Amino acid sequence: MKKYLVYTILIVLGALIVSIILGDIIKNDINKKNPYAYNLEDFKKIDPSLIKYREVKRINVSFSGPKAFDYHEGLFCIAYENHLQVIDTTGQEYFNKSIDDPITSISFAPNGNIFLGCKNHIKIYNLNGDLVDKWDIIDSSAYITSIAFKEDVMFIADAGGSQIHRFSLTGEKLNSFDGTVRIDSDIGFIVPSPYFDIAVDPHNQLWVANTGLQSIENYTDDGVFRSNWGEPSFTLEGFIGCCNPAQFSILSNGSFVTCEKGIVRIKIYGPSGELESVVASPSDFNPDSEPADLAVDEKDCIYALDISRKMIRKFERKKS
Repeated sequence: MKKYLVYTILIVLGALIVSIILGDIIKNDINKKNPYAYNLEDFKKIDPSLIKYREVKRINVSFSGPKAFDYHEGLFCIAYENHLQVIDTTGQEYFNKSIDDPITSISFAPNGNIFLGCKNHIKIYNLNGDLVDKWDIIDSSAYITSIAFKEDVMFIADAGGSQIHRFSLTGEKLNSFDGTVRIDSDIGFIVPSPYFDIAVDPHNQLWVANTGLQSIENYTDDGVFRSNWGEPSFTLEGFIGCCNPAQFSILSNGSFVTCEKGIVRIKIYGPSGELESVVASPSDFNPDSEPADLAVDEKDCIYALDISRKMIRKFERKKS
């Protein structure tokens, strides 16, 4: 009987010792500092002195699931999944209407017409909400993510084909290019997700967000690479993670306004790509927010479509 009791005590003690040892190992593994690990929260912190803009206005949008928007002469056109809406800067509605096709991008033309990218084709509406024209399918695999205008031509960013298409304003296709015409390599556009933005600067030059390379690139109308700026980096000066900058616009002095996905933040870069200031920090958005679509007005005020909060937010540069 005593022998049985001794064995029982030894077994219990052994199990207790093993439990303690394993517990220490697991605890040490959890607490052990990984020299290669990083904390994304650290990269969300921004020096307040770099934030040179202030939010001055919010305009709630009427429908759920806003996807993209644009600004033109005091008006916003807003794209939802299957809905088009036009409002002014007070939120007063001009019209809204259902669209048969899914909307993947939206832009005002210089004459005020609204160009909708509907996955692989274009629909054009006037400010009365009338369908003016519908263009043929660009390509069956096309996925239109952005439209930009230059004088009498327009550029269409196609994330599905990783290409830029150039069209006349009457719908005649002029050319396409994939970003491979460059001196140092033929890597071209890398578009891992449906974020592929374009814009034309005040000098009528085309800029393309090559999101897989975390770079904004300048091209001729024929698709010849000119220059670029931007780099992948965990510093504020660079772009974190994949597919950035997800959205961008250009101010009247040629500076760039960018918004990133993942860690959502809006920044200003000079015409040569040097970080100039911050418009909105990650703390200004919901933690799971999608990147905000961007637009600028005649006074270089910045508008951001906050998708998760269903609002258009206006930012002005601080006076001091």
